[in-house]
Amino acid sequence: MAEIKRGTSITKKEIQPGKIPVIAGGRTPAYFHNISNRTGQTITIAGSGAYAGFVSFWEQPIFVSDAFTVKPRPGLISKYCFYWLKNKQDHLHALKSGGGVPHVYPRNVAPLKIFIPPLSEQKRIVRILDKFDTLTHSISAGLPREIELRQKQYEYYRNQLLQFPAPK
Repeated sequence: MAEIKRGTSITKKEIQPGKIPVIAGGRTPAYFHNISNRTGQTITIAGSGAYAGFVSFWEQPIFVSDAFTVKPRPGLISKYCFYWLKNKQDHLHALKSGGGVPHVYPRNVAPLKIFIPPLSEQKRIVRILDKFDTLTHSISAGLPREIELRQKQYEYYRNQLLQFPAPK
């Protein structure tokens, strides 16, 4: 139900200063470049390093290097797929393999099976989780306990909304 596509390697000589985030093996952009290789509504999964398997969602154009993208096909909403993958975050981290530098490969993620409810239900789930996400991120840094409680509430509802009966 999705196309998984590797990022493009980029060398220091090729980097041109710009405003396009370069998504590699971390949780935040590695640096910024002047061109993109993906446009908005992009799900990325870090390919290597300590954060291999980390899932993120980008609304703006990005350059994907040491990561890969998951592009849902028609019938699967990108943001729903993102939330489903975030719900599987621990599993994705557990897919790490390799010696010194851990890696998560597209071939490890491809076999995962996602339950796809009707589009109206996907939209409803996304609306609810977007609200929780906004609440979680908009609470000021001076309220760490409130943030912790909101995060637990968000995770509880995310898990409940994305839990479906096992196929027969």
